[in-house]
Formats: sequence, structure tokens, C-alpha cells
Amino acid sequence: MPKNFVLILLFNQKYNRILLMQRHKPPFANCWNGLGGKIEPGETPLTAIKRECVEETALTIGKPKLLLTCIYPKSNSINNQVTLHVFYDSIAELSVKPNSEGCYAWKDLDFAMDANNKSIAGFSNLHQFIKEILDLENIQKFYN
Repeated sequence: MPKNFVLILLFNQKYNRILLMQRHKPPFANCWNGLGGKIEPGETPLTAIKRECVEETALTIGKPKLLLTCIYPKSNSINNQVTLHVFYDSIAELSVKPNSEGCYAWKDLDFAMDANNKSIAGFSNLHQFIKEILDLENIQKFYN
């Protein structure tokens, strides 16, 4: 059965720090990741990511930008039939209280961009998403 998720990477306004959540629950318990969750019936990816931000952090985001949509094939044993919409935005660097989802911290980009950092959730795709965003926003060029 297809599963639809959203993920947002929230940067501070200088794009030199990122808000990450250290998850309490599986999958990836105790690992750091962006914010997000499941798209509920009748929601668009945009409304889902705005809802998830408020639910997880009480932060309201303005105009998040869609970075990409990943559609994983049935043959992918871990993300079988998953669609992931990845957004990003920049906000004021406000503190976020821990909750049942996890603990939150503003991390330097070096922490999140280390492809060998075993405390990052997933399969080291976070650093690739960040590279794409920094390149798109003309902050740091990774591609010609």
C-alpha cells in the first residue's frame, strides 16, 4: 500500500544552522532528523507540512519551498512504495520544547552534512538535501 510522507528542513535566517529533532520513537529512535510525518487523507503535501510543524514544534512556517519529491519503487525493501515530499524554509532561531515526538536543537550545518554521522536518521540523504538547498539559495555552490 502506498505511503505518503512530508519532511521539512528548517534553517535559521542565515542558513548556517538547522533545526533537527532527536526522535524518541522508531524508526530511527535517538537519531536526528528534520520535521515531518504522514500526509493525512484530503491533505496536500503543503498543508501536511504546515500541520506537522505546528504539531511537533508549535512553530508556524510561512512559505516553505518544495525541494523534491522522492518516489521509491516496490523493489526498495525499506521504503517500499513510499512517496516523500521534501520542503525547506528559513525561520527565526527560536527554541522548541521537547515533546512526545522528540527533543529539538539548532545544529551547525557541519553536523548535519557529515555523511558519516551515525546519529543522523536515514541513509545519509540529509546532507544531500542540504547541499541542494544551499546551492538553490545561492549560499554555497556545490554544482557548476
